[in-house]
Amino acid sequence: MKSSFGIGACLSGRQGWRGIFQCNIESYKLNKAQDIIKHIASLVPKDRKIRIMNVCGSHEHTIAFSGMRSVLPENLEIVPGPGCPVCVCPESDIINAITLSNRDDVILVTYGDMMRVPSKEGSIRAQGKNYRMITSPLEAVSIAKTHPDKKTVFFSIGFETTTAPTAAILETGIPDNLSILSSHRLTPTIMEILVRDTEVGVDGFIAPGHVSAITGSKAWNVFSEQYGIPTVVAGFEAGNLLLGISEILRQLKEGAIETGNVYAGVVKPEGNVQAREIIDKFFRVSDVNWRGIGHIPESGLELRDRHADKNAREIFALKEVKEAKIPGCICGTIVLGKAYPSACKLFKRVCTPKTPKGPCMVSMEGSCNIWYKAG
Repeated sequence: MKSSFGIGACLSGRQGWRGIFQCNIESYKLNKAQDIIKHIASLVPKDRKIRIMNVCGSHEHTIAFSGMRSVLPENLEIVPGPGCPVCVCPESDIINAITLSNRDDVILVTYGDMMRVPSKEGSIRAQGKNYRMITSPLEAVSIAKTHPDKKTVFFSIGFETTTAPTAAILETGIPDNLSILSSHRLTPTIMEILVRDTEVGVDGFIAPGHVSAITGSKAWNVFSEQYGIPTVVAGFEAGNLLLGISEILRQLKEGAIETGNVYAGVVKPEGNVQAREIIDKFFRVSDVNWRGIGHIPESGLELRDRHADKNAREIFALKEVKEAKIPGCICGTIVLGKAYPSACKLFKRVCTPKTPKGPCMVSMEGSCNIWYKAG
C-alpha cells in the first residue's frame, strides 16, 4: 500500500519543506484511497463475483502498478479489456505498411509502438526500409514538406483520441504528397460486442477517460439504457479509479443503473463537439477487422470517398491480407477479457517486451506488457 498510492516516496528521507508538503498531499491521498477501499468492500455482495472491465490501457497500467487488485475484495474482479489500439491493429495493415516502406518512392511514418508489432512478415522495424517514427500527426506533415520528392504515408492508428488529431491535420490542409493509411477503431462498438458475449460476463464498465473527452460521457448511455450495465468514466489516478469502481458498485447495489462520470473536470456529457464534427467530416464508419478478434461491422473509421486522394489504400491499391495465428499466443482472448496474460503459455517465457511474440506485449498499453513490467 505504501508504494502503491505514492506514499513510498515519503519514506525515502526526503528533506525540506517541499518534501514535507508533498508527503502531506500523498498521505492525504492514501488515507482517502483507504476510505474508498473500505467503502468498496461494504458494497460488494458476499454471495457472488462481480466483474468490472476497464477499457483503457492507461487504466490497466494504474491498476497493475498500484497493486490495486491486491487490496480489493476477492470476489471483485477488475478485468482488462480492449484498451490497446496497437494490440487490435490488423496484421494486414502492418504487412501493407511494411510493403509501402520498402518502396523507394515512399516514406512511411507511424507511432513508435507500431514499429515493433510482429506479423507473419516481421515488423516494420525489422523488415521495413524507408520509415520514420513520429509522436504527432504534425510531424507527418513536416516530413512530407521536407521530402517533396517522396510519397509520405502516415500509418495512423488508434481509438477516438488519436483519430481527432489526424482529422485536424486534414482540416488544416496537408501536402499533396501525404496520404493516410487509416487503422482507427471505435471504442463503443467493441464494448457492445463484449456485452453480447455471455462468456465475458461484464457487470460494469470503467469507461476510458481520454476517449470520453472526445466522445462525451453520453456515448456510454447505451450500456445503462439498453443493457442495464453501469458505465462510469474515470481518470487515471488510483484514487479516481477507485471512485469509479465504487460508483459502479453503488449502482449495482441500489439497482439505479446510469452513466456515471467521476472525471467531470475533464470529460463533459457532450464531449468535444468540434473534434467529433471534424472526424465526421473526413471519416466514415466502416466494417473492419480487429486482430485476434475478427471482422466487426461498423467498428472502424476510413476516409470518406471524397477524400480518396488522401487514402493510401486507394492510392496504392492495397489489398487485405489474411491474418495468420501466432502459435500459442492468446492476445485476442486477453483483449476480450476472457483470460489474463498469466494464462498464456508464452507469457514471460518466450514472449517478453524485448522479444514480443504477440501485439499485447509490444505496447505500453498492452495488458501483457503491463503485467510483465508490474510483476
